[in-house]
Amino acid sequence: MNKKTFSWLLHYMKDYRLLTILLFVFSTVTVVFQVLIPIQIGRAINEIVGFGQVNYDKLWNAILWLGLFAFVAGLAQYLQNLTSNKLTYNIIADLHRDAFHKIQRLPLRFVDGRSLGDLVSRVINDVDLVGNGLLQSFNNLFSGVILILGVIIMMLSLNVKIGLIVILLTPISVIVSYFIASGTYNRFTEQVNARGKLGGFADEMAHGQNIVRAFTFEDHAIKEFDAINAEVHQSGMWSQFYGALINPTSRVLNSVVYAIVGIVGAFTVVNGQLTVGIFSSFLTYANQYNKPFNDISSIISEMQTSLAAATRVYDLLHAEEEAPSRHHLQADTVSGDVIFEDLTFYYEEERPLIEDLNVYVKAGDTVAVVGPTGAGKTTLINLLMRFYDPVAGGIHINGVNTLDMERSYLRQKFGMVLQDSWIFEGTIFENIAYGKAGATMDEVIAVAKKAQIHDMIMQMDNGYDFHLSENGINISKGQEQLICIARIMLTNPEMLILDEATSSIDTMTEKTIQITFDKMMQNHTTFIVAHRLSTIENADQILYMENGHVLEQGNHLDLLAKKGKYYHLYQSQFEYQT
Repeated sequence: MNKKTFSWLLHYMKDYRLLTILLFVFSTVTVVFQVLIPIQIGRAINEIVGFGQVNYDKLWNAILWLGLFAFVAGLAQYLQNLTSNKLTYNIIADLHRDAFHKIQRLPLRFVDGRSLGDLVSRVINDVDLVGNGLLQSFNNLFSGVILILGVIIMMLSLNVKIGLIVILLTPISVIVSYFIASGTYNRFTEQVNARGKLGGFADEMAHGQNIVRAFTFEDHAIKEFDAINAEVHQSGMWSQFYGALINPTSRVLNSVVYAIVGIVGAFTVVNGQLTVGIFSSFLTYANQYNKPFNDISSIISEMQTSLAAATRVYDLLHAEEEAPSRHHLQADTVSGDVIFEDLTFYYEEERPLIEDLNVYVKAGDTVAVVGPTGAGKTTLINLLMRFYDPVAGGIHINGVNTLDMERSYLRQKFGMVLQDSWIFEGTIFENIAYGKAGATMDEVIAVAKKAQIHDMIMQMDNGYDFHLSENGINISKGQEQLICIARIMLTNPEMLILDEATSSIDTMTEKTIQITFDKMMQNHTTFIVAHRLSTIENADQILYMENGHVLEQGNHLDLLAKKGKYYHLYQSQFEYQT
């Protein structure tokens, strides 16, 4: 983890200064009283000289102080853990929030170019790893440093020679642990990345189970999953193997130090330079001194995993966002005049898609965009909605360049029905009302009737309170699309975009919906992307596109009369249908 990632994590801790300060205070109090306990035990032992030689007054006094120190240390540790957990889960909640909000601000180019499962893994799993692993490790590290300093002071005050033995020999385990740990970070990074890849593949296969089974792809999917799973297993096995070396190595070396302290201390007691009680205190201090090193070595694997996860979350949160709008202009009125002027766009610079496109759309016109797959039809719609921004040229609505409009303002002017319907988990009412905050049941029922889905809804259990599963898996594709159409009707937008909006609806329902669409499209500029040319015969303007260029432009009859590309496409569909 580099310094930028580390300072980024500290920034989140600064937002909770009071909790952070309290955590350090409780940690310090805990350590101070933990350090005082061994010396009290030693003093109590010194009051038990031999049979019949016990100073009970001093013994009980030492025991009372011991009980008080233990109580305060226990209470402070409880408050330390409480504060640590609160701080950790607050930061986890902030990271979850910021990661999710970040995705809303990222350009579609970023989202489209990555596995959705990997993005989900960063937002959920990696954030949890950062919180539960790294933040807790910071707490242990701070407590360990204070404990080491406190024990050093106590040991040197009791006996300099034995204190120096412990202080000088114990760091050997730290050096060995460092050399082992330095080679494991890349292994843990591979492991976290492989987990994200595995999550992405599992998500993809889960959502496409009907296609997987339709093509009897199950065995191939299992093999591919096993290959990725083997990659996770391999990287995990080696990372955990190297990580597992650290703790036992550290404990063995620290045990050697403890044995040396025991031997030297015993001879010191025999020589009369140290009491038995203080010697027992030294043994306890030696254990306390070793504890932070053992603790750190025991969580080094978790820390390495957390460090790798922190880098992935940092990369997501610092990814380049959508370019801000140049201005915050708004059209005085949105009648629907749209001009595509010298519009140029590509996904990859070496592969131009749309070049120098010039089209004028009069307010209230219905414009259909047709052409073969890859012609640039959907890309044109994405540019219109500013899901992507042009490389050159521009799109003007009522004289205002869309690059000068806020994206939210622009998108509110459009109602969009796509071929791929989006249904979220919730009731039918909630799904239809999604497009309009505060929509009433009467409004939802009215648009459902227009969309020809009211009767179907009433036949379902609980009617509009019928619970839809994620992605609408408990209803048909046609019903999904009708719900989405009703959702758009509820918003009553100034302009419409219909991208294969009736592709999943039966012919009879499509004809009824088409009548509803015709009413909606009156005095509304409408863009239609269609493969079935029979649905666009009444369009005011038809654009035939190939390779990002408009090759033919006109109404249905004019283009048929030209007997060009559109004519041949129409004839091929007509012959196929016949």
